[in-house]
Amino acid sequence: MLEKSTSGTAPFLTMSILSIDPSLTHCGWVLFDENKTGKEAVLDAGIFQTKPTDGLFIQRLITQRERLRLMLRLKSIKFVAMEAPHWDNYSTEILYAVHQHLNEVFLDEGVFLLYLQPSTVKKYAYPDMDPDRITKHYMIDAAKRDLGLMGKRLSEHIADAYFIGKLGLRFYAWHIQHKIKDGDLTDRERDLFCGKHTFVKGAKKGVTEYTGIIYRENECFYDYKKQARTSKIITKEVTDGGQKQIFDDSGRILQKTGKRR
Repeated sequence: MLEKSTSGTAPFLTMSILSIDPSLTHCGWVLFDENKTGKEAVLDAGIFQTKPTDGLFIQRLITQRERLRLMLRLKSIKFVAMEAPHWDNYSTEILYAVHQHLNEVFLDEGVFLLYLQPSTVKKYAYPDMDPDRITKHYMIDAAKRDLGLMGKRLSEHIADAYFIGKLGLRFYAWHIQHKIKDGDLTDRERDLFCGKHTFVKGAKKGVTEYTGIIYRENECFYDYKKQARTSKIITKEVTDGGQKQIFDDSGRILQKTGKRR
């Protein structure tokens, strides 16, 4: 069922949901059927890989970006669940760059992007464990059990993408398809998707804090189809914006030749 592809150009089954475990070196992805549940919802999975011999850092970023763009267009994908950047580790800057390149694609293609924190994904796989104790081996084992792949090999990147997509599929069914109502969500899902709390005493009495994803647009989710200004339009705005001004370090305008006025 999970035949691994590294090119992103092989034919895929019809689907509408994509989950991503973003990475410059091993970007895991899983395709889901929006109308199915459990392991039957998984259509395909793979990894977009790059290595130092593939070019400069920026060239590898562009490679990952364009692979994703091709997949979105080939399958007309309009909903993506992706792990949010994990701060305070050795690869923070690299991951941030990856995320910004991928978000440019989502903007251009009008995709709905759901961000899920790494700790949230781990907690979804192991509700009763401290997320800090959940290693990649735990995630692989949980994904294998879910998918009936015990005794077979499964990449950690695909395992992570699987749980990102599994939770993303629930959000999609709740918020986009309206197939499930608030009462159909688990307590954990309800708190994550639409959680809020009203203080009944103390200095904040009567104040309601909205913590659910649905209240945090452009932070926990981005509905890029609402944004008319794609990268092409922004580029056109800059190039067609009248005078093409070049500034020196002090902010003084230079002539097109580069000489001072």
